Amino acid sequence: MAKKCGFIALAGRPNAGKSTFLNHVLGEKVSIVSDKPQTTRNKIMGVYHGDDLQIGFLDLPGIHKPKHKMNRVMMRTVVAGLEEADLIFHFVDISAPIGAGDRFAREFLSRREIPVVLVLNKMDLINKSKAIALIDQIYKEFKPAELIPISAKTGDNLDQLLEIGTKYLEEGEQLFEDDALTDQPLRFMARELIREKLLHYTRDEIPHSVAVTLEQYEFDEEQDTYVLTAIIWAERTSQRRIILGNSGKMISKITRGSRQSLRQLLGKPVELELFVKVEEKWRDKETMMDVIEYRGRL
Repeated sequence: MAKKCGFIALAGRPNAGKSTFLNHVLGEKVSIVSDKPQTTRNKIMGVYHGDDLQIGFLDLPGIHKPKHKMNRVMMRTVVAGLEEADLIFHFVDISAPIGAGDRFAREFLSRREIPVVLVLNKMDLINKSKAIALIDQIYKEFKPAELIPISAKTGDNLDQLLEIGTKYLEEGEQLFEDDALTDQPLRFMARELIREKLLHYTRDEIPHSVAVTLEQYEFDEEQDTYVLTAIIWAERTSQRRIILGNSGKMISKITRGSRQSLRQLLGKPVELELFVKVEEKWRDKETMMDVIEYRGRL
């Protein structure tokens, strides 16, 4: 059956709310969320199914000037995702002052031969009496073809944003199975959920220079339980001490939180064991890009 189908890239600087939008519009969690920049490191596709409509949303890493090998790999992932897209939603955090990062993202996206819709996110965080003047100011500076203010957190104006996006898609045969939700395997999603809990519980003490790899991912049919073993990679010994915590309290908290989220994802009890290893400057090491699977997911 013919439907309006296509791919829409979710792009913008780090922490603009792209993953929050994706999870809200799908009604399912397919992308982890954190208030730390560069939380999304891979291209994650989530499939939206509507009446006579299918959209493959491509949640991309935040656009930034790369400082490490990992960041360069992430930016290549952004470029690869944009090349797949029929349309770009450029997310801007309207609750924060427009800065050099937003302007860099605008220039980066303007060089693509793809239509761009400017999405002003986090409207729930700004004073409504100042909203009109602020939106007008951004419109004059960015001069977008289309602009829409939304709140990915509350869902305000998401229906209108979908209507705008649909205009740019062409009618054709559906691209995905009716029950398709994401292109990510459960193993990848499990790893990401552990990283999300790590970022959540350590808050500002641990920067984004940590990664997670799964060493064991098995289903024990006799116990009806998933058995997972993961390694948390840190860049410094001081970070390892923070992740472990006094008498192992922090790593225990991360394990419990991860186990709960993994049970929701997998629908079965989960046995989880976490280890913390130090690999200095891993973000600049070629071999670590393969270990952590960033290059393999381009």
